[in-house]
Formats: sequence, structure tokens, C-alpha cells
Amino acid sequence: MTTMTRKTIFETLVSADDALDTILSKLRPVSGTETVTVADADGRVVAEDVKSTLNVPAFDRAAMDGYAVRSDDLAEPGMLRIIGKAVAGKGFKGTIKQGECVEIATGAPMPKGADAVVMVENALLVGNAVSFRTPVAPGENVGRKAEDIAKGEVVVRRSTQLGPGPIAAIAITGRPKVKVFKRPRVLIFTTGDEVVAPGKPLKAGQVYDCNSYALMTVARRAGADVTYRPNVKDTVAELKKVIREASKKYELIVFSGGTSVGTRDFANDVIGALGSVHVHGVAIKPGKPVLFGTVGKCGILGMPGYPTSCLLTAKLFLSPALRWLAHNGYIERARRMVTLGHEVKQDKTKQLLLPVRVDDHDVAYSTFKGSGAITSLSQSTGYIEIDAGDGVIAKGAAAVLRIIA
Repeated sequence: MTTMTRKTIFETLVSADDALDTILSKLRPVSGTETVTVADADGRVVAEDVKSTLNVPAFDRAAMDGYAVRSDDLAEPGMLRIIGKAVAGKGFKGTIKQGECVEIATGAPMPKGADAVVMVENALLVGNAVSFRTPVAPGENVGRKAEDIAKGEVVVRRSTQLGPGPIAAIAITGRPKVKVFKRPRVLIFTTGDEVVAPGKPLKAGQVYDCNSYALMTVARRAGADVTYRPNVKDTVAELKKVIREASKKYELIVFSGGTSVGTRDFANDVIGALGSVHVHGVAIKPGKPVLFGTVGKCGILGMPGYPTSCLLTAKLFLSPALRWLAHNGYIERARRMVTLGHEVKQDKTKQLLLPVRVDDHDVAYSTFKGSGAITSLSQSTGYIEIDAGDGVIAKGAAAVLRIIA
């Protein structure tokens, strides 16, 4: 067995912001691209500015159901003769002359000669004519050609993560495919001989693996191509073998457990032997035993073994790291102001990340049951950040809630 000099203390604790800066500075976004159909592009990151090859709309069109008219015919309320009908996809082929109008549906092309649409609510049908009760201005209730998208205009910017809105914008230009960045490849596993995959029988002293499933969900939502590996045994040789081999195939390796300074916490030593450790210990509670290093070009992110700590630190570090690798940049989590429903004691040396539930009056109450309790987060709305100090934050004080997506 390989022998190593054990490090039994954390390196200097760094702030969460400094830890994230270090992580991002050591990672390089993926370089490859591929072309996918627009139908399969959800969650992918665009690798080029997508420009429209046509005008949207391609013609002037009715913005309301009603009647297409010549506005000068209705300088004063009056009656016009109906000479036809226009619906979406099938316009009126003739030309509207003085004293005439055309029944028109929303989205239908404007007939020649017409420059406005009177809403059906402001008109009264009288046989084959229409009585109009109010005047109408030129261009009223008309959607102009190219007012949404002009030919040559950028509809989706490079590095945009595609969702319903951007995908619809690409589709309406008629493009069936789009160039996207390849997904960062990520290996996820957990350590600990006591951890068992769901579905297998538990022996005395064992627990089911929940961390890997939480990490996989975070990684996929951040745009990663995820590979899951069954639990890695608690030995230096096994952990070293897995990381050495995986570092040649993946952009990022993520695992939970083994990152602290106990006698069976080997991650710091293994990564230090194979490459470099850049972060070991972050001044947050829960979540102090975060570890980040590199082996070759591969990033190695070790998360705490306790579920609450693991998921919180995944939100703080894994998600933005993967978005950076995927060319998606850092996307700030949703946040809102709340008030504390009870007093909170500050930690003397570490920033406190307190999971909370928020009631209908925006009052926050702690859900924290300990770092090992997954329900600390599964039953929470999000978490608030309490800076280190020697004091107590009073009930009713304002706090910023970060939403856990």
C-alpha cells in the first residue's frame, strides 16, 4: 500500500467567495461544440450568436379581432361596408377602398389599403355593413412587419442556456438546428464503506446514498453530462486509482465524504499526491470540509459527507463551477428579503448558512436539524446567510433569503 504523510488539520480556512474565485480560476470551459436539433436543445448552451434569416412578423398583421379599415374613413364615427374576411394564414386578396372594411382575425395579414383595426367590441354589425362608434388612429391594433425580430438581428446570444423562451425565438426564425457547446463531463460518486445505493438491503450501521443523487441533480441542471459510479471504498489505494483514471476522461470529478481530517479522510492526501490542492476548508457552517484540487486539467471537488452540508455546498460551488465549464457563466440564485421569526446566534468564526422555511408573511423559521439531516433542506424554502460574529441577530431582523432551486 502507498504510504503518505497524513495532514491532520485543515489548511487555512477561506471565505466562500474566495473559495469560489479559486475554483473558477482553475477550471477551463469546455472547447468542443456540436449541432443539435432545436427540439432537443433544452438546457444546452448556445455556441454562437443565433441570427434571424427573416423578419418576424414577415408582414403587417392584425393585433386584435375586429375590422381592418382605412383610418381616414373613421375620422368621425360612421358605417362601412364589409367586402371580405381575413384569417390567420389566409389573407384578403383584394384592396380596401373608401367606405369599405374587412372582417379580420388576430394574426391575419393586413389587407391592402387598410392601416388600422377596430376591435370587434367597438363595432356593431348591421347586415353586410358595420357601424363604428369611435374613430381610430393610423396603425392602431396593427402589428408591424419586423417589429418583433428584424432579418439579421441576433435572437439568442452566445453562451445563453436554452429554455422555453430562447428555443421559441430560434424556432420562429425557421432554424431546425443550433450549434451548442458540448456538455462538461462529470463523474460523481460517494465514499464511505457504510454508504449503500438505494434498492440494496442495508446491513447494520449502513445508510443509503442520498448525496450522489442530490449532486447528480444539481450537475444536470447546471448543464453537465453526468456519470455515476458506485460507492468508492475507504482506502487510499481505491480512491487514488479512481481519481487517477477518471481525471483523464472528465472535466470535473465530484464526490462526497472523506474531505475532513479524520483518520479515514484520505481525499486531501490523495489529491495532493496526484496533483494540487487549492482549497481545503471554507469558513462556513455547515459545510467547512469543502476540498478543491486539480489533477492535470481535471478539477476535483470534494463535498462534505453530511447531506445538508453536501447539498448546500453543491449549490455554492458545484453549480457555478459547472455553469462556468459549460460557458454558461455564473447565474445568481433567486433571492428575496425576509424577516427572522426568531433570534439567531452568530458563529464566532464562520459564516452561518441557515436553512429556513418562509411563511405567507415572509417570516423565516429555521429548519436546521443538523448537518446530517437531509430534511433540513428538503423541508426548506432556501437559506439565509449570517456573517460570523459574537452577537445575536434579533427576531424581526431583515435577512436575504437565497432560494434553493
